[in-house]
Amino acid sequence: MTDWPVRDDLPVVLVTLDGLGDRPCIELGGRTPAEAAITPVLDALVTRGANGVHVPFGPGRATSSERSHWEMFGLGRLAFPGRAALELLGVGGTPPSATPLWHLAVRRGDEHDGVMRITGRLGRGETHLSARAQATLEAWADVYSFDGIRFGLEPIRTGEWALFAHGAVSHEVSDSDPLFEHRHPWMRPLPLAEAVEAGGERASEAKRSSRALEGFLLGARSALMRDGVEFDVPTTKWGSRIDRPMSFTETTGATGVMVTSSALYRGLARLLQMQEIDIAAAPDDIALGLAHRVDVALELLDRPGTPDLIHVHTKAPDEAGHTKDPRAKVRAIEACDAALAPLLRRLEQNDVVLAITGDHATPSETMLLHSGDPTPFIVAGPDVRADDVERFGETPMLRGSLGRLAAADISPLLHSEARRPFFLGHRPGPALTSALAAAVPAMPLTYEVSVPPHSARQGTSHPKKMEMHR
Repeated sequence: MTDWPVRDDLPVVLVTLDGLGDRPCIELGGRTPAEAAITPVLDALVTRGANGVHVPFGPGRATSSERSHWEMFGLGRLAFPGRAALELLGVGGTPPSATPLWHLAVRRGDEHDGVMRITGRLGRGETHLSARAQATLEAWADVYSFDGIRFGLEPIRTGEWALFAHGAVSHEVSDSDPLFEHRHPWMRPLPLAEAVEAGGERASEAKRSSRALEGFLLGARSALMRDGVEFDVPTTKWGSRIDRPMSFTETTGATGVMVTSSALYRGLARLLQMQEIDIAAAPDDIALGLAHRVDVALELLDRPGTPDLIHVHTKAPDEAGHTKDPRAKVRAIEACDAALAPLLRRLEQNDVVLAITGDHATPSETMLLHSGDPTPFIVAGPDVRADDVERFGETPMLRGSLGRLAAADISPLLHSEARRPFFLGHRPGPALTSALAAAVPAMPLTYEVSVPPHSARQGTSHPKKMEMHR
């Protein structure tokens, strides 16, 4: 008989170093920032864990943070509701049920060769310009309608709003906001191809929404120009719609807490009815900001009722990558490494599963926004079989025992290492979850049955209350 303290409910701490992955950088001698950084804590975790690389949706497929996390959390069987709804939830707003909405922003533009090129965005401090734009947009929304669709807006942050389409059904409309401004002009919102190809009401409603939105944007631009608003190009993106409440626990079988600092992840937690703990970022001290979130995670591990999953997030590597200075990203990763030291020490207690990865790659030496390159992935814990990788970084960890992991692989893998894999071939509830659910529907012991008569001539059956006893 073993004297190992067997537990079937190990908690998982998942740390996301946003935008961790990268490409080989000339300035770093052909290494990525993760490979060039001095990372004693992450190196130590690598040597005691199983390693691989995370390629969220397969090689070459660039992704956003929200889509990657949706799959990482084991939510892939649910329709993604759209980022506009998450951003609104994250600032305390409430998206109306079953109402399409978009993220609306005002930009500065320059007309050239018959198209509008975006040349500027409102800064966070330009609240007076945002207020002027909002007054004009609200006045236009009050008078504009199309085929029974009327628009309303609610602020998200400076120069940005949630735009609701009351009376519409479909949010399946393409973006008008040129995320890649060096390539694309202000774009025409069109019904998504998959909606059109589906035909029927889905296609007709997508077309109806796109025409209504196009009319709103063109009229809003005219109104902004008339009122002398400097930022006079209204753009939309991230079509969203929430039809019903969602539950992280019901979908994954696990309880969860998110420890973060941004509206996107607050919104995700609120959508999924997860506990959220918001720790403000420390722009001048990356290590301090992440260290505070790590401290909260350690406190949660020692409280009664420890959640099954504790998600800790930092945006520092991603923000450094967007500066297009590889050495700035190296410094960000090194700062994160120092902040993770307490989690390395906690592993000595053999009572937690720890995973560290990125949600996507943010190239720091090219103008790419994100890329489909791999990002390092480590998992360590009492049952994890360590491989022979000794160094943190994409190239060494690609040789690890886990190989290439898709985002959808992460939740099942972590719950398996936590001794709670979902057992295919057994259905303890209606959902195919990532973890073996702790709470399952119990058979009621008091119930009503219809007792059949002795013969058809004795009349109809009558419900009778029955109770089971030992």
